[in-house]
Amino acid sequence: MSALDQIGITVESTADSNGRAVLREIQQRLERLMATGEESTIDLSRLPFGPGDHALLVKTLGEGEVQAQLNTLGATRVHETAIAGVWWVTHCNADDEVMVEFIEITRCPAIMLTPQDDLQEGVEALRTRLLNAE
Repeated sequence: MSALDQIGITVESTADSNGRAVLREIQQRLERLMATGEESTIDLSRLPFGPGDHALLVKTLGEGEVQAQLNTLGATRVHETAIAGVWWVTHCNADDEVMVEFIEITRCPAIMLTPQDDLQEGVEALRTRLLNAE
């Protein structure tokens, strides 16, 4: 028996270590949003997640009160987490397979804001409807 056999080794699970790092990053970005108004996005699809990372995020962030679904080339699901200012955005393809997921730290996700061109189209559509209603 060598002296190396006497060294105690403990193996610790790192199954959710990246999830914990992302949660700390979310906290820092949320504090920055409060202090400066700076919005930010974390692309979960580009992170090397282990087996427990995604589940840890889902469990820790929870579900908030607001949910929306946009349908374009595929469904985009947006939901507020239980943490105000933290939004989970999931983009799917036409077969409803998840293509990318983002955590947006913002008051309102950009995808939920009406583009300027759409506002103009809305004004024109309402004018036409008002004329037709008379």
